Amino acid sequence: MMNISIHAQIPLFNSYPQAHATVYLDFDGQYVEGTIWNQNGPIDAQPAGLSIAAMTEIFNRIAADYRPFNINITTDVNVYNNAPVLQRTRIIITPSSYWYRNSAGASCIGSFTWGDDTPAWVFNNLLGDNPKYIAACASHEIGHTLGLQHQSIYDANCHKLTEYNAGTGSVETGWAPIMGIGYYKNCITWCIGSCAAGCDSIQSDLKIIAGSPNNFGFRPDDYGDDYTKASPINIYSNLFSIKGVINHNHDRDAFRLDLDSRKEVLLNVMMDNIAAGKKESDIIKISLLNRNADTIRQFDGLKLLYEGIDIILDPGTYYLVVEDAINKPGIHGFYSLSGTLVPDGALRQFALRRPGTNNP
Repeated sequence: MMNISIHAQIPLFNSYPQAHATVYLDFDGQYVEGTIWNQNGPIDAQPAGLSIAAMTEIFNRIAADYRPFNINITTDVNVYNNAPVLQRTRIIITPSSYWYRNSAGASCIGSFTWGDDTPAWVFNNLLGDNPKYIAACASHEIGHTLGLQHQSIYDANCHKLTEYNAGTGSVETGWAPIMGIGYYKNCITWCIGSCAAGCDSIQSDLKIIAGSPNNFGFRPDDYGDDYTKASPINIYSNLFSIKGVINHNHDRDAFRLDLDSRKEVLLNVMMDNIAAGKKESDIIKISLLNRNADTIRQFDGLKLLYEGIDIILDPGTYYLVVEDAINKPGIHGFYSLSGTLVPDGALRQFALRRPGTNNP
């Protein structure tokens, strides 16, 4: 549950207040000294200067990325100060990039557990004050503090082609790893893939974040099980992204989608193992319900990036229910749903089509 209050023009949010592990999004500036970043003296980081709407969007996007984990994303410095020193990090979002080379962000791998309050950085001026870009950069830098390296791309001979995996697909229907380049795709996820250490160094983002030495694990369950407990879908510029975990074979995650006009809904499904080359997402099933909780359609066995859900819906309230489709015990893993809402017919005129889409 998210707690909200307003103080000094900084919206105070907590994504998971009961968690001890804490990430503090610092929007109001910070004087930094005595850290690894201060080789040339103190840094007077100025406030981000963003609107409340922008800071709210940034928080919501980062909180969604970290929703599977037993960790609190906060904008409240008091929550940060009260968190365990070996389970916290500060992300300073600032235009003060003068002291660092021309990079949008900076962090130290593993600093979350150092206990010395070494911060990470996001330079919003170098990101054009774009909330999506700032959030993607922050989630990436937080990932480094939690022990992650970059997700990279190699050729068949193990030669590194690029340090940052940029993913695949178009902006609206594409995917990229959070630890690659997540600015330009609607859907960014944690994944399993070759990291910067080498083509044979397979990094499981989820396991590293939740495991030792961070030691905060996953949330018991991240979403309500039926439509009466459905979580609202936050839509930004007709795009949305949902992230969750199928914890066991009886787990169901419910989401509410409110449409104010007739729309074409294009939905892609991602699983955490996409970077390992596994293209099937048939361990999950998605049910589409109307406002009366009657099932309209069911979708399963979707092929990642190549096949998704494409359906036209009238104005009203709908529910998406994600659940296990293969009835095998155990934790089935992280998933992400990436959605595009377009006025009826516009997407067809744009000729954005994929083989095997499901049309009513």
